[in-house]
Amino acid sequence: MKAASFLHGSCAAWENGAVLLTGLSGSGKSDLLLRLVDAGFDLVADDQVVISPTTHAEYIASPPPTLAGLIEVRGLGILRLPYREAIPLRLHVALDFSPQTPRLPPETRHEQTGVWSLTLDPRRAGAVAIIRAALRCASGTYELMTGIDGDTIICHPFSSRPQSG
Repeated sequence: MKAASFLHGSCAAWENGAVLLTGLSGSGKSDLLLRLVDAGFDLVADDQVVISPTTHAEYIASPPPTLAGLIEVRGLGILRLPYREAIPLRLHVALDFSPQTPRLPPETRHEQTGVWSLTLDPRRAGAVAIIRAALRCASGTYELMTGIDGDTIICHPFSSRPQSG
């Protein structure tokens, strides 16, 4: 089994799944994390995330002990909040300001963890809702009917390959 690793990013939890936010320095990871927390998500980690493999072919996200419960809020300071210590990683979001994000993106997996990966402009007003909807797909509450490669399909992106429909 692989060893735990540290990733530069931020992480929030919704119910029983976590989203890992990555992007360049200054791309808005902490700002989007604060909006997620403000919308009811739980803080997992800000700035660095520990990713630990399990024996069940999934990864657990947690904060490094020295940063647990801390989040940077630009223009305000560093806040201490309640946080989740360990939660299964279900989604990766790569933050990108490019206006070229496809409407029906191809299936993409996060290279290090294998979880479904989306590219998202963190400035979009609907960014929090898109992340919550993707996590609801992961839990089976929602079905992704189109989007992966633009075909009409029912997709379970977090647990299996797309099924023709």
